[in-house]
Amino acid sequence: MRRRLVFFLLFLLNGVAIMAQRATIEGMLIDKGTQDPLHAITVLLKSGDHKVMSFKASDKNGNFILSTDRDITGAYLEINHLGYKKKSLPPTVGTKMRIELEQSMVRLEDVDIKSRPRIQRMGDTLAYNVSSFAKEEDRSIGDVLKRMPGVEVLESGQIKYQGKAISNFYIDGDDLLDDRYAIGSKTIPHKMVQDVQVLNNHEHKKVLKNKRYTDEVALNLVIKDDAKLKLTGQVKVGGGLPEQYDAEVNAILFNKKHKLLNVLRGNNIGDDLSGAFTGFNKQTVLSNMGTSPVNNLLALGTVGGPPVNKNNYFMNNSAALDANNLMNTKKEWQLKSNIQLLVDRNTFDYAGSTSFNTNGKVYSFDERQLTAIKQWMGAFRFSATKNQEKNYINNALSLEYQKENGSAVIYSKEEEINVARDFTVKGFSNQLEYVPALKNGDIIQVNWYMNYGKKPQTLTLAPGIFPDLMNGGEVYEETRQHLEVPSFFTRASVGYRLPNKKIVQYYNAGVSIEDQRLNSTIDIVSGGRVLHDAIDSATNNTNWLRTSLFAQGEYEWKTKRFSSRLTLPLSLQRTHYEDPYFELSQSQNRLLFNPAFNAKYLVGSEDELSFSYRRGNNFGNIEGVYRGLIIQNYRTQARNSGGINESRNNDFGLNYRLSKTIQLLFLNFGLNYSQSIASSMLSNVIDDDITQAQLIAKENKVNSYRASLGLDKYIFPLTSTLKLGFNWTLTDYNQLFNNELLPFVNIGYNLIPAVETKLWKSVNLSYQGQLSWSTTKQQGGAEGLNRNAFNMSQNLGFPVSFYGLVHLNLRARHLYSSQPGQERISYVFFDTFARYRHKKWNTDFELNLSNIANIKKFETYTISANMQAQNSYELRGRMAILRVVFNFK
Repeated sequence: MRRRLVFFLLFLLNGVAIMAQRATIEGMLIDKGTQDPLHAITVLLKSGDHKVMSFKASDKNGNFILSTDRDITGAYLEINHLGYKKKSLPPTVGTKMRIELEQSMVRLEDVDIKSRPRIQRMGDTLAYNVSSFAKEEDRSIGDVLKRMPGVEVLESGQIKYQGKAISNFYIDGDDLLDDRYAIGSKTIPHKMVQDVQVLNNHEHKKVLKNKRYTDEVALNLVIKDDAKLKLTGQVKVGGGLPEQYDAEVNAILFNKKHKLLNVLRGNNIGDDLSGAFTGFNKQTVLSNMGTSPVNNLLALGTVGGPPVNKNNYFMNNSAALDANNLMNTKKEWQLKSNIQLLVDRNTFDYAGSTSFNTNGKVYSFDERQLTAIKQWMGAFRFSATKNQEKNYINNALSLEYQKENGSAVIYSKEEEINVARDFTVKGFSNQLEYVPALKNGDIIQVNWYMNYGKKPQTLTLAPGIFPDLMNGGEVYEETRQHLEVPSFFTRASVGYRLPNKKIVQYYNAGVSIEDQRLNSTIDIVSGGRVLHDAIDSATNNTNWLRTSLFAQGEYEWKTKRFSSRLTLPLSLQRTHYEDPYFELSQSQNRLLFNPAFNAKYLVGSEDELSFSYRRGNNFGNIEGVYRGLIIQNYRTQARNSGGINESRNNDFGLNYRLSKTIQLLFLNFGLNYSQSIASSMLSNVIDDDITQAQLIAKENKVNSYRASLGLDKYIFPLTSTLKLGFNWTLTDYNQLFNNELLPFVNIGYNLIPAVETKLWKSVNLSYQGQLSWSTTKQQGGAEGLNRNAFNMSQNLGFPVSFYGLVHLNLRARHLYSSQPGQERISYVFFDTFARYRHKKWNTDFELNLSNIANIKKFETYTISANMQAQNSYELRGRMAILRVVFNFK
């Protein structure tokens, strides 16, 4: 019995000893760069002789717990995971370990890829394989982008992804073209590009990557390795009938150190070269900074272009240079220059009849307008940038110049009026940004922007107009309207970001100043003498100054699936304007609070639901407060009687984006509501001879509703791309016309189908249509002002390729319009394109026949609210162009 008791006590003591030797190690794995927890990474506990004692994978929060009964003297932890540097360290018992892993690049051995997927998703990046979507008829990367599901390329060259405009257009990671990237999508050969990457939730500044909320989308062209080796380009020479020419020389180089895209073009075939000056996000940036440029207040006539392709009616003679050069230095500075120059002369021939229905009366204007415009444009932008993970520095200087001399002969009511409008634009802007990261991980953001510009304009009309007003009822020789609006704007701010908190915080404060002048006079020539300041009320000398002190806080919260941002801005704004001649001196002080909220929720691995709300206060500029008369065109006078046009806005948006990468299916759906309440309303007064526009103090409320749907699908068995877009809009607004308040509701439906498919071997079909239904109803009024309209545009093409050497494309465009009580409009335009490729010479021979039916006149009937118009435009007629395109490498 005693022996059994001794054995039992020894057994208990041995268990206690074993329990005393059990070790528990607890820790957390995080990414050293992003400070995000790392999930599903295995941690090994190894003995001194390198044998595994225990192992555990980290959970979704990066946590792990290891335990062992063995002695851990000399033991160590080992983490070896693809994408991170291998790490070994001694274990700590009793204290939770915080282990930071550093990312590393893994170089894989070269492999031969027999078949690449058409599209791949890597996190927030979507990569399209260009060769999978390119066809023989394609020349530029823009041609291929139009075919990619989810991607949309507008006629202007702007690119959208699932309905959202891209913020940046990169070429191998470098933003060579800035905001004016249309020249890139139209010029870069698609054979140079390996992949097109769509970068969702994009952040351009590396120091802010994963440090702030973003919903921007960018595009990156991944250039093939063999295309980076040397300079490539094209020389294009073309000529044809009647007396047509088309020429282009371009040079392209995209390597790691240098990038250049330089294009010299000239033509008279209707190709508008001014698109290179279009910045797709520039206006938005200016608006977000609290300013907008003053519009063109003087005009040659009253009409715009017809609803056909511009090259059908644009009678031009143009030459342009677009030079874009970038250099990456050894010290990680990026130096860039973008230069655009344009010389152009174009003409325009229009005839039409416009009538207005008001107060039971109909006022009609019959006119014909022959216009000729000469213009010179230049834009020079220079920037220096250092974009690193620890700091961001950028300074961008922009200089712009434009000179235009326009003349028109207008026939109205059996009278001939000779009109001339001349203006010159001179201006510059500079933006400085400095974003350093501090040692504690916090970030400072400094931003300073300023611009200055002036645009003197002169409008000359002969014989003189409005004799009752300008010359006591006596006929006189000439009216001269002079106008200039020099403008200066600057904005400076400094901010502090705390990115390492559970709720990311950002606070900034700053000041903005807007200084404008509006000077105008009207002179007349009567009896051979120039009479200055013909009437007292036709002189403006208005000064405008707006200052704003602002501060705001931003709060961002993010989980695995949900991210949001709340912005709380507060500003004190003071506006003062005066004109001593009219004894005008007014000031306005406003304390403004305009919150905004954005949120995104990942419904699935590729599905996203987003919501946005923004409250805003928009204030007009000097255009809305001047008092003196300004003659805007041969029949329109303008002046103001109200104060500053203040508009309060509330905007709501709900959007859903669905992506099925493997099935190549993309769907986006959006609902938007906007309400605007303005303190002023534009009043239009029309009689048989004159149109008067005046901004008066009267509340103007506008409600807008919009629903949109976009569907893109690639159908594998048919090798076809199907795209379908739908929009519905409803706008509730008021018009003040001949002192009568007219409430209207506009309802519009827009259907945009598109398909590209292979019919048989090398024969393809391309179709794109746009069908629009619109209804205008007067609320509570006579049905005589209610309008309905249907418009349709269809483009059909049959691309055919033979042996990769010969390509043909037969194209037809159908335009149709129908409105009750009006004659239906139906036009069909036929074009043909042919290309033969001589491989040995590396040269293409092209023949383009346009407007084969020789349609030289285009007529439209337009009805909207209380206005209807019948217009006739001169078109270019039939053209034949033969081109030779030399491709050099």
